[in-house]
Amino acid sequence: MDIPEFDEIFRQIKINFWLMGIIFDQHGIALRYYIFLLAITIIAVAEIAFFFSSISAENFLELTQLAPCTCIGWLSIIKIIFITSSRQKIFDLTRCLKQLYDEMLSDSKKREIVKRDFIFLKFLLKYFFILNSILIIVYNFAPLLLMFYHYYTKNVIVYRLPYAVLFPFSTDSWYTWLLIYFLSMIAGFTCILYVTTVDALYYIMTSHTCAQFALLSEEIQYLDKNTSHCLSGIVKKHQYILKLSQDLEEIFRAPNLFNVLVGSIEICALGFNLTMGQWAQIPGVVLFLLSILYQILMISVFGENLIRESRKVGEAAFLCKWYDMDKMAKKIIFLLILRSNKPQKLTAYKFSVISYQSFTKIISTSWSYFTILRTVYNPSEIKKE
Repeated sequence: MDIPEFDEIFRQIKINFWLMGIIFDQHGIALRYYIFLLAITIIAVAEIAFFFSSISAENFLELTQLAPCTCIGWLSIIKIIFITSSRQKIFDLTRCLKQLYDEMLSDSKKREIVKRDFIFLKFLLKYFFILNSILIIVYNFAPLLLMFYHYYTKNVIVYRLPYAVLFPFSTDSWYTWLLIYFLSMIAGFTCILYVTTVDALYYIMTSHTCAQFALLSEEIQYLDKNTSHCLSGIVKKHQYILKLSQDLEEIFRAPNLFNVLVGSIEICALGFNLTMGQWAQIPGVVLFLLSILYQILMISVFGENLIRESRKVGEAAFLCKWYDMDKMAKKIIFLLILRSNKPQKLTAYKFSVISYQSFTKIISTSWSYFTILRTVYNPSEIKKE
């Protein structure tokens, strides 16, 4: 299988941006953007209202079951707002990465170096979108199936909604239920559209930046005294890629921060439900927990890749035949090594570095929250009261 074209990798992102109402390389925002954002905000507020209206010791376990769904709804809103505010930077960075990628495609040797990574990225994106689409379809239409089953077995209609929400009017009549159900479906699909698009955009841009560092390392590693004249261009290219990686950090540092914060809460709540909830809830909780762990793991993997590939530039400079070069070339090589000792990083708004270490820290933090919940929650005492 040959390496995919840039537009082939980016096609689904552009389609998703268009669906959201953000048109690539255009400053304006379509009306549907505000409609979708309003729909998901209404449902998210209604979930918060239901949560606070049900706060009590007796409902503690049930409230922790609602927390992950509410958290991911608000997370999607926050992420898309930050991405929308940074859309011009995204457009500019996309154009720069496309130019570098097209230059790489014209060189067969360079294509072979990064071919495997981009083929993997293509398949990752494909199944990432498919699996999330299946999950939200099942989640949105499950209440309808339960309603039909209940009506078939007991001949009684029980109006169900995909999410636990509270509105200032009853949803026990068919017309109010239909309105809220339709709004909930729009909000559910919008939530997944937001989350998957932002995460996929992160995967793509980080992969392209890592690829450019890898190609630069390969070029530096085979330098000798006959090719030392290329050092000036290599330094300029290195500076250019460093700038692109800094732009990448500015775009995703806020979404990464909320991914870390909300992810810890979701893992804690899901782990608590897994150990304290009913057996019938285990499949759904496990599925939700795995999806959250996968999301956080993947952002950590790509963050770690950027650290590793940017550091390899210095390692490649040390491995080249710098000892045969003139004094000026040796000085440039030394500066390259010094600069690469400070690798490029993606952060959660400077609070923590996105890497394997941050993934283990999130798990550790979630475990701490989980043990506190287990200590505080005592069903026997609640029943006595």
